[in-house]
Amino acid sequence: MLAPSRRIFLYWLLLLLPTLAVGAGALYLLQKEQARLDEQAKAATSLRREAIAARARQIAENVELLLGDVQAGLMTTLMQTTGENPDSWLDAWSGSNPLVKSTFRLAADGRILRPANAEAQRWLKEWLAGGAPWRGAKQESKESEQVRRERKDTTLNVTQTQSVRSSFQEAARQNAVADTAMRKSTAPAAPSAAAPAFAAPAVAVQPERSGWAPWRGADGLRLVGWRQPSFGGVVGVEVNLATIVARLGELLPRDGDLAEAFAVREAGVERQSKVYAGASGSAGLRSARLLDTIAVPLSASVLPGWEIVGFVRDDAGNTRAGGGFFVVGALLVGIFVVAILAGGGLLLRQARLSEAEAAQKTSFVANVSHEFKTPLTTIRLYAELLEQGRVRDAAQGGDYLRTISRETQRLARLVNNALDFSRLEQGKKKFARETLDLATEVGRLLDTHGPRLAEAGLTLRREWAAIPMPVTTDRDALEQIVLNLLDNAAKYAADGGEVAVALVARERGGGAELRVKDRGPGVPAEHRERIFEKFHRVDDTLTAEKSGAGLGLSIARQLARGLGGELRYEARQGGGAEFVLELP
Repeated sequence: MLAPSRRIFLYWLLLLLPTLAVGAGALYLLQKEQARLDEQAKAATSLRREAIAARARQIAENVELLLGDVQAGLMTTLMQTTGENPDSWLDAWSGSNPLVKSTFRLAADGRILRPANAEAQRWLKEWLAGGAPWRGAKQESKESEQVRRERKDTTLNVTQTQSVRSSFQEAARQNAVADTAMRKSTAPAAPSAAAPAFAAPAVAVQPERSGWAPWRGADGLRLVGWRQPSFGGVVGVEVNLATIVARLGELLPRDGDLAEAFAVREAGVERQSKVYAGASGSAGLRSARLLDTIAVPLSASVLPGWEIVGFVRDDAGNTRAGGGFFVVGALLVGIFVVAILAGGGLLLRQARLSEAEAAQKTSFVANVSHEFKTPLTTIRLYAELLEQGRVRDAAQGGDYLRTISRETQRLARLVNNALDFSRLEQGKKKFARETLDLATEVGRLLDTHGPRLAEAGLTLRREWAAIPMPVTTDRDALEQIVLNLLDNAAKYAADGGEVAVALVARERGGGAELRVKDRGPGVPAEHRERIFEKFHRVDDTLTAEKSGAGLGLSIARQLARGLGGELRYEARQGGGAEFVLELP
């Protein structure tokens, strides 16, 4: 490797290695940052789960407190039932209180006294078949009631919960309609102004035993309250769960996004048909992408089988942003590294091309100098001989003059090539196009330069029909192309003994083809296209057998393309080279 090439390669390494190191370091930092973001996302998700779980437990406590209030209120009203006309009391109560679904009364021997309807008694019989809940039941104590009351203080959402609880308590204690109905039913028997026993009994009858018995039958959950009074038998009430559950959604948070993240539902039942969410919760639950659900079951003594569910929604924006950070960062780093390497590669390539072109120009200058020196030396030699009169006779003097003329023409061709090359490189070459008869023009050129080819040992053959071949071209450019092709044949194919020039009219598109064919060694396959590159020679050393600058064929092709045609190389059948000039 030459010293300039080694320097260029070293510069490339100095660019490549730091760029790769920076890229690798950037990817490492991006990976670390991505890991940090992933951990941060996991921590945020964990915190969200904990917050949702705590909120769900809080909601469950509020629901249990609410249902405890309902049970306490309904039990307080049930305790007002007396032995005087209890059926009228129960009918009026169930008709006026929306929280009461139905009431019942049993005789001391266990017979069902009310309701009288057989269909309505069906669930009651199933319930009693499982064992009467009052057998062995303990009376509600004031202490347990006090415990339930103390749990109210743990509620965080005080304002909202108290509002809902107040409405339920008011509904549970509603007995105005029952009071009116009882007055009407007892007016003939007790015309006095004293208050009826069922509304405000003069002597409070303390129930011996009472309680609540959640029971799940064939048609779903029933919440039943019962009392075994001192006057005998059992009276009871069934809570209207549909009304209560429908209003439980009011306890769910409604502060923005959280309103879409919680629901109360019955476990084990078709989810969407039994989900009760906040005002915008149903739409949010249908549209949200959920990662997980956190279920907090309600107390089995209050509402068994139901649960408060917190939905951990997929925070898709943060997840995608975190996951895409490394991808986008790596893509940008990759583009940065590729851009630097591509730029460095282009610079390296340009430097190599510049180095090769500089070497070619050095060779060109040396070869052109050698080419100019040879005819100048010959001209000077023969001119001095003529000047000094060192000739034997007039015939020898004529030979000297012809040699001077031949070398002068050769020098003129070299100068023209150099000038054409300069004009073509600068884009300043101008063509004076005119309509010419190609056969006539080429014949004139061959007549002029035929003797020079004969001196090189080549027999010139002309191969074209005696018909006009009009073409529109530049006379000087055409002459320059033909002379370069003939010089190429004289220089490299002299051993072949012949050179043929053929003209063929083109059938398609008009114009004609000029073919210069020789029987020389031809051009190796790997050089057949490169011979048209400037400064390129098959043997480009200064000690080459045939001198030259490597510009003749390059100039000839550029002139041909400037005329709207083309110059190409073909291997001649039987050996040798064939150059084809296409003219429009």
